[in-house]
Amino acid sequence: MIKKAKEKYKKNGVSLLLILPYLLFCILFLVLPMISIIIHSFDSGIGGWAAVLKNSTYLKSLRGSLLLALWTTAESSLLGAMLALFWANKLSRHGWFMAFINFGANNGGISLAFSFIALMGANGMLTIILKRFGIELYPGFQLASLMGLHWAYLSFLIPFMCMIFLPAVGCVRKEWFAAARTLGAGKFQYARKVAGPVLLPSFLSSATLVFLQSLGTYATAQAITDNRINLITLQIGYLIQMSVFNRSDANVLSIILLAAMAFTVFIYRAANQKAARWAG
Repeated sequence: MIKKAKEKYKKNGVSLLLILPYLLFCILFLVLPMISIIIHSFDSGIGGWAAVLKNSTYLKSLRGSLLLALWTTAESSLLGAMLALFWANKLSRHGWFMAFINFGANNGGISLAFSFIALMGANGMLTIILKRFGIELYPGFQLASLMGLHWAYLSFLIPFMCMIFLPAVGCVRKEWFAAARTLGAGKFQYARKVAGPVLLPSFLSSATLVFLQSLGTYATAQAITDNRINLITLQIGYLIQMSVFNRSDANVLSIILLAAMAFTVFIYRAANQKAARWAG
């Protein structure tokens, strides 16, 4: 008995030792910065918070970020889910598709911005090709706008949604459809009463992750627009990098963004708990 207890203690000690670098990383780069942001957000007192909440520029940045996030989430969730439903039963024969969406989901930041500037910029390849066919993309379209960012965001949010929704689609068993057909249900009834209720919680949890990804994106938006549109992530970046006197404003905006993300994570957890019942 004592020998088993010693072995168990030794295994737990080794596990703790292995996870210690990760815990240290989280403390240094997540916990301590968050505590610092919360403390320094009150450098100007409660009046600083009130000034930020009354500032029309900051409120517009929050509104623009939420609008862009909701807009791209709605489209990405629907299109990504449709891709997942179409390809779920074909992955064994088309393994390249997983590599393709994995690349798309992780293709962001400066490289994605450069790709879109080279493709849809004022002198981009697509712009020049359309111009030869008599279609003037500019000045009606601007890449450094919400519409331009919308297309850039879709390029990585749709694969991201497809990738995280595929496991849920894989939980839908073929036997369920066969049983439903045996009982006289059509495809629409099966989708509405069997597959739909099973997939809906997973769809909602996946959509919340897409929303979080869209709301928190900074590098892609900054590289494409160069701070020419008003988003909360760009405002925070500008205040931290360029401003000398408004650091506390950046901290307050960071907490507001963090609160919005925390609320979204709460929705994700609630939906994911329901979705977990069908896992496996």
